[in-house]
Amino acid sequence: MKLIKSLMFMLLLSSAACAQPVSESDKFLQDALSQPNLSRDELLPKFTAFDFSDIWMKNNSAVLGFIGDNYQRLNVKYLTIIKNSEKPAVYYVNGKSRVKNNVCQFMGKIEIIHIRKIEDPDKEQYYEAAKKNNDEEAMARFSKREYVLLARYTFFEDPNQHGSGVFEGVLKSNFYMDNGKIYYDDLNRESDGFSNNQCVGSWTSYASNVVKKCNWGEYRIPDSGDLDVGAGEFSPNEKYLENGWTNYKDALKKENW
Repeated sequence: MKLIKSLMFMLLLSSAACAQPVSESDKFLQDALSQPNLSRDELLPKFTAFDFSDIWMKNNSAVLGFIGDNYQRLNVKYLTIIKNSEKPAVYYVNGKSRVKNNVCQFMGKIEIIHIRKIEDPDKEQYYEAAKKNNDEEAMARFSKREYVLLARYTFFEDPNQHGSGVFEGVLKSNFYMDNGKIYYDDLNRESDGFSNNQCVGSWTSYASNVVKKCNWGEYRIPDSGDLDVGAGEFSPNEKYLENGWTNYKDALKKENW
């Protein structure tokens, strides 16, 4: 049975290569790459030795998401993420999704396609000044270099489960380096609008082939239209509360699914 499941999984993964690109996720990708503070140098080859699974797993409980034009609340939880030893940019993912009371298991992959450095001339100048003055505290504060990771994901829900389908899209993650190690970028955690691990894409039903917009992220949701009316933090628009957003903060603390 395990062999059959593995073969089915690999077949599904290979079929993803033939999938049509999702326009909104491609736009999200291009917008991310065109940010003026992002280096144009491609650094992915320099990071193949690192394992990014902890960056994506660190704040599972902070994930907020929606599916469809009515912004129905979506929960996404990663259970395991394992790096492919032969293809270092590829990670195999096992997780589950929930819409209302319907829970589906999914399997799939994340494939990193770009890593770029965030250029911050002020921080570099402060670091050089601290280094010159032998100020170790300031050196530690300004030595952290921040980066943006961009990847494509394809997650296949179990076709034997009700209401299942395929998630496809683009993932944007922020991390920083310090003393040769990578860390989840929460350096600006207290600032308004903080977010990380932002996913923009779609969900396609196995049964009907209906395609729905489907985005999620930690602390905020990318491209969420008028769903999010919060300033400093996520706050759902009152007109969507009945779509799973009533008392969502309390639900986040209590949920164990």
